[in-house]
Order: sequence, then structure tokens, then C-alpha cells
Amino acid sequence: MSLTEGQRRLYSGDYNYMNQEWQDDGSVIVSIFGGKSGRIHRMHVVDLHKEAEEVLIEIEDKVGPPTWLKKRLKEAKEEV
Repeated sequence: MSLTEGQRRLYSGDYNYMNQEWQDDGSVIVSIFGGKSGRIHRMHVVDLHKEAEEVLIEIEDKVGPPTWLKKRLKEAKEEV
């Protein structure tokens, strides 16, 4: 089994902050922030740190405000 990009970051330590939300079924939602990549990874994982570890869902987001908010902030600065 090859590692996902989020698993690579998790095991290599390429992050500044990590949050784990344990679910009733024993799975965990892991969120990794910061590090060299400048991205956020969110993974829903079964059997975290075990031989049968499996990533059910992985979402990657860019760090920073959404595009619409950047535009609004730029407009606000121009008006001042």
C-alpha cells in the first residue's frame, strides 16, 4: 500500500499543528496544518498507526482566506 500525501506529511513530521477527532466507530479525523507545503490535509482514517491503517477520505486545502474574502479585503484597503 502506498502512502497518501497526507500520510507522508503525518509520518515525516512536515506540519506545525495536528488535530485528531476520534469518532464513535474507532476511526479518527486527522487535520494537519502548517509546515513547508503551505497546505492543510484532512483525513478520515481507520486503524491509525496500525498495520491495517486505511485512509477513507482525504481532502487537501490551501492555507489562507478564500478568494472572495481576499477580493473583499483588497476592496476595503483601496477605499481607505
